[in-house]
Amino acid sequence: MAAQVSGVAIVSGGGRGIGAATCLRLADRFRAIGVIDRDRGPAERVAAELRAAGRISEARVVDVTDVEAVREAVDSLVTAMGGLDTVVAAAGNMVGGDVEEMSVTAWSSVLDVHLTGSFALVRAALPALRGSSSPSVVLVSSIAARGIAGHANYGAAKAGIMGLTRSLARELGPEGIWVNAVAPGFIDTRMTRDGAIDRGLGWEEFAGRAAAASALGRIGQPEEVASVIDFLASPDSSYMTGQIVYASGGI
Repeated sequence: MAAQVSGVAIVSGGGRGIGAATCLRLADRFRAIGVIDRDRGPAERVAAELRAAGRISEARVVDVTDVEAVREAVDSLVTAMGGLDTVVAAAGNMVGGDVEEMSVTAWSSVLDVHLTGSFALVRAALPALRGSSSPSVVLVSSIAARGIAGHANYGAAKAGIMGLTRSLARELGPEGIWVNAVAPGFIDTRMTRDGAIDRGLGWEEFAGRAAAASALGRIGQPEEVASVIDFLASPDSSYMTGQIVYASGGI
């Protein structure tokens, strides 16, 4: 039986990669999807694609590290779309470098986008989520939380997302809001492809190394992570909270 199309979702980082794939996947179930991204072009393209598919969608251009701007964007989307049932914090960045060489600015920029951005989105969404009959929050962590050389800031941020997920689950559980995270492995996104360039590697070599480390012998696609997020955002996962679900191909 096809899922009923209803409800409202907001996705940060919704203009590209996993965030964009998530917006399009959620369109199977949600009647309205708000797209938040720092880049106008990608955000508006995704919103236009959602509208072409018959969904209500609006884009907001926001730097997720600006807590007040996130609040204003969420408030305006909730008003425009008529409520809120799910938020997905998929905004991310990656600035590499060995610890000895990494500037404080580079360190902070990654933690701010991933951790402060997730915090800001959830905090802004809470008043509206409390009005939903099936409120859910999905954050995006990574297998890099286990440790990643040359990207200590990214690994620390993604480990922080796991702690934030579990803390929010305990804090918001009594209100019926369930909070989970997905931890992707090596996924074919622009950010990952930029990682190959940063390392001075061709994409085929870089992706080939990751594929060899995977139990499935291949890298993942954004749509494969989006399907997990869709499940975690749905009432099918309503008795799951504080969980980290790996979508890593067995890495």
